[in-house]
Amino acid sequence: MSDEANAPGDTAVESNGAGGAVSARGRATRARLLAGARAAILEGDGTLEVAAVARRAGVSAGLLYRYFAGKDGLVAAVVDDFYDGYDFEVFTTRLDGALSWPEREHARLRREIDFLCDAPLGRMVIGRRLCEPAAAQTDAQRLARQIDLAARSIAKAQREGELDGSFSPRFAAAATLGAFRELMAEALSGDADPPRAELLEAMWRVGSSLLLHSPASESSSSR
Repeated sequence: MSDEANAPGDTAVESNGAGGAVSARGRATRARLLAGARAAILEGDGTLEVAAVARRAGVSAGLLYRYFAGKDGLVAAVVDDFYDGYDFEVFTTRLDGALSWPEREHARLRREIDFLCDAPLGRMVIGRRLCEPAAAQTDAQRLARQIDLAARSIAKAQREGELDGSFSPRFAAAATLGAFRELMAEALSGDADPPRAELLEAMWRVGSSLLLHSPASESSSSR
């Protein structure tokens, strides 16, 4: 195993007076450590050992602390990296603007279920099998960001008259994402392949009952 902390000519973190700029070789080492941590979490069914990650990356355990400030920092980085891909695939990728909000949301929801079922870390993070304490804090922070994104989408659809505007966009986003996360946590907690069509139908019923039906219109139609 090589020890890059002592490799001649390699300064992994070059100080720039504002926290340090990571060199190209440093970025490559960090990427290897992240890849090693992902593999260790998957093989360990939600647990992680620093020494195992260092062996996978071909560096000393001490070097890992230069990049992630310990085990908690490494776990948080793995969860953040998972959410970066999640957000890109599901929340920040634009769908066809010619579609209505319900059509776009249904397509987005289908893509979200597929992503979580296919992503190697989906069962670990969303299925709550990642047992490291730092994972829960990072997960909560990223969920709050997703609620922000969803609330902005709902608010825009309300302004454009596609959704009932009588409820708080943030409350609606929290309610629907909370229900979705619990649904997917249950679906991904085991080893069987989740029934994707059934998950889509269940979540669509929950979301549409809140977002697409105005209580005022329903009470008037029942008279």
